Amino acid sequence: MTRPRVTVNIALSLNGMIAGPGGRRVVISSAADRMRVHRLRSENDAVLVGANTVINDNPHLTVDRTLVPDGHDPVRIVLDRNLRIPRNSNVLDGAARTIILTSAQTGRIEGADIMILPQERLTPGVILNELGDLGLGKILIEGGREVIRDFVLSGNVDEFTVFVAPVLIERGGLQLFDPQADIFLSVVAMMNIDGGLVISLDPHSLMIAWKS
Repeated sequence: MTRPRVTVNIALSLNGMIAGPGGRRVVISSAADRMRVHRLRSENDAVLVGANTVINDNPHLTVDRTLVPDGHDPVRIVLDRNLRIPRNSNVLDGAARTIILTSAQTGRIEGADIMILPQERLTPGVILNELGDLGLGKILIEGGREVIRDFVLSGNVDEFTVFVAPVLIERGGLQLFDPQADIFLSVVAMMNIDGGLVISLDPHSLMIAWKS
């Protein structure tokens, strides 16, 4: 079994927010960045998000063929420990395969395959082993912040890309990281897109300075 290669991609405001207060959706990505994201989806075997991303944003997680005409849809993976996502969510529309990883022992969701793991095994390492067993070699993680935090801090991310937009989100918005520590990463590359900045970080360079 080969461990899947993991890429994290996220859009941030200038003040480090990924959403408004209470998880309210805010458009952060520019038109050019959305094209980059859809190309990324097409280049990966699966795209993974948490339940809160589905509940708050209701994404399709497919590839927009008007942006990437030759693209293909990845498998959609939702980490939903208690099967909380609405039954009319866009990820259940049948446009691409959807797998829900959960620790709920009962329940069925039309439009998705349910993969049950004990609560203590719903960890980044075990999840990647399970997805690798399904033949998924490249995984793109798009949210939310708890999923990204867990994968990054556990050392299970190979590429980490952030689009920083010229947007400020009001006080009380959701920060990507709100740690009890200072986190340091090395910058690999930077590129301007539509007035925003795409920053590629080396997740293997991560250093944590815990606050006393």
